[in-house]
Amino acid sequence: MNNGKRWFRISLILMMILPLVVTGLAFKTLATTETADLVIGTPLVITPTKTALATAVPPTPAPDPNDLYAAAIAAYQGGEFAQAETLLRQTLALVPEEADVYNSLGLTLAQQNRLGEAVAAYETAVALNPALAEAHYNLGAVYQSQERWPAAEAAYRAASAADAGFALAYNGLGDVHQEQSQPEAALAAYQQAAALQPDLAVIQRNLGLVYAQLGELDKAAAVLETAVALEPDYAPAHYDLAIVYANQGNTTLARRHLEHVLALEPVGTPLATAAVEQLARLAP
Repeated sequence: MNNGKRWFRISLILMMILPLVVTGLAFKTLATTETADLVIGTPLVITPTKTALATAVPPTPAPDPNDLYAAAIAAYQGGEFAQAETLLRQTLALVPEEADVYNSLGLTLAQQNRLGEAVAAYETAVALNPALAEAHYNLGAVYQSQERWPAAEAAYRAASAADAGFALAYNGLGDVHQEQSQPEAALAAYQQAAALQPDLAVIQRNLGLVYAQLGELDKAAAVLETAVALEPDYAPAHYDLAIVYANQGNTTLARRHLEHVLALEPVGTPLATAAVEQLARLAP
C-alpha cells in the first residue's frame, strides 16, 4: 500500500471516530436540542372527583398536574435536572398513566447519567403508549450509548414505525448500522432521514461521512458542503469536509476548512489538535 492510500484510510478513520469523541454522540441532538419540543405534548387533564368528606373542612387545593409538568419542563430546559425529576415524580403521583411524563422523566434521568432508570422510564412510556415515537427514539439513544446495537436498532425501528416522518429515528438507525460496519445499510437510513428533514446539519454530515467511507468523494463533498451551509459553525463537518478535499487533491479548500476548525475550536481540544496535524500533512 502506498503512502497516499495509507493516509487516506487513516483520515477516514479519524473522520468517523474523532468527532464522536468531541461531540459525545449519544443524546447530542436528542437531549440538548430537540427534547423540549418532543416531550411537552398535550396538557394533562384529570377528571375532578365527585365525592366529598362528611365533615366540612376548609378545602386544600390539590396540585395541578399541568402546572407541575410545565414547571418540570422549565426546570429541564434550564438544566436543573434534579428539580425536574422531583416535579415529574410529583406529576406521576397524580396522573400515573401519562406516557409523556415517563418519557420526560427518562430524559431527566439520562441527563443525570442514571441510564438504567432512564431505560425503565422509557419502557414504561412505550408500554403505556406504543405510538409514542419519541420514547422509542430516546430508548434507542440510551441503548446506542451502551453499545447495545440490536436493542438500539429495534427501538429506532419502533420509533419510525410509530411515526414514519420521524427523521431522527432513521438517523439513529444509520448510526447503529455504521457502528456495526454496515455502510450500505447506513447509507439507506441516512438518505431516508435527509429526505424527511434536509435542513438538519447532523443528518447531512452523517450522510457525507458514509459517502466518504464508500469512496464516493464527490457526493461526500457536496453533502458536507450542505451541512456547513446549514450550520456554519459546525466544526466536525468542516473537519470532515477538509479530509474529503485533501483526498481529492484540493489542498486549498482542505486548508480553508481546517483553518475554520481552528477558528471554532479551543486550542488543545481533540478536534483542534487533529486539524493542526492535518495542516502539517498538507504543508508543501
